[in-house]
Formats: sequence, C-alpha cells, structure tokens
Amino acid sequence: MDKERKNIKFNPNLPTEVELSFDEPKTGEGQYGTWYLYGVKETVSGETGFFATAILHEILQGMGVKTGSKLVITKVVKDEKTTWDVKSLGGDVVEEKSIDQVVESLSGTMNVNKPSEVKELSTQEKVNVMWDAFNKKGKKSTVTEDDLPF
Repeated sequence: MDKERKNIKFNPNLPTEVELSFDEPKTGEGQYGTWYLYGVKETVSGETGFFATAILHEILQGMGVKTGSKLVITKVVKDEKTTWDVKSLGGDVVEEKSIDQVVESLSGTMNVNKPSEVKELSTQEKVNVMWDAFNKKGKKSTVTEDDLPF
C-alpha cells in the first residue's frame, strides 16, 4: 500500500530544519499558478517535502541549493506580512547566484502585464527578495529602479 505523502507546513516564526533530497524541485501548474515541490530527507514526523512560494523558491535558487543542502527555513510573519528567512547549515551548497541572475530569474516568474500576478506579492516581499540576495553575497550596493523586475 502506498503511504500518503506528507508535506511540511511552515508555522509562522518557527524555524524548520530540512535536508534537500534532490537538486531541483518538481514543478507544475495549478489554479494559483506555478507550484514548486521540494523533496526533503524524511523528518521525524514523516514529512518528505514542502511546497515553496515563488519568493521562497527564488531565495533557494539564489542560494544554489542542491541534494544534501541542509537548511533552516523560517516563515516570518509580522504585521500580517509574510517573508522568508533561509539559513544554510552546510551540506552540498553550490556557489550562490549573482544578484543579476536572481533578478533575471524572478522577473521570469512574474508577468508585469498581468496585474494579478504582480499584485500577489506585497511590496515588502518584493523588497525582501532583492535584499536577501544582496545580503547573502555580503555586497554593499545601491539598488535603483532599473534593478527591480517589477
């Protein structure tokens, strides 16, 4: 008998440790757009994966995670705004992408001609994606409107 797949549900402001089982997530299209399913080494409570939002997916891709990457993922909720904090615990993490690569990748996930797709991301979420990428590289730089994909 196939066992039912259990996925991690990130509780607000509670860090969750995971170890990735694959280099890339499974992706598909659903009623809310593209979904990203990351496989993880089975947890004590039996979860074997998690669905990432577009923002979390871009953060993970920006970190260059792959099979064996050990992470602490926190869904940060404050004042009804949700952001993500991801820290590497080691494992097989490849060199991070440049901010240009992250911006280019993110711009491909949103169609600025479809207000509903851009509207799904709050201004704070958009800013967090950009700053997370800069902070992970430890670079000090000036961000202009030309750097943002929205």
